[in-house]
Amino acid sequence: MDWHYFDRRLNRDGISRAFASKEDALREACYLMRQNCRVHFVKGPNDEKIDAVAITAWCKRHTTRKEPRS
Repeated sequence: MDWHYFDRRLNRDGISRAFASKEDALREACYLMRQNCRVHFVKGPNDEKIDAVAITAWCKRHTTRKEPRS
């Protein structure tokens, strides 16, 4: 079961990367947002979707690393 973050470009969804856990996907989304990238939502198994507002709130509640994991 993978989690993905999405960056909408040219009116289509582009899957940027897959993660094994929800937390890893949210941490990566936080990292990208701090780099002034747009993350529209994170999507997981069973079509669970976390929108940008919820991601921003999650980022404020959790400390995140400055660099993503390789």
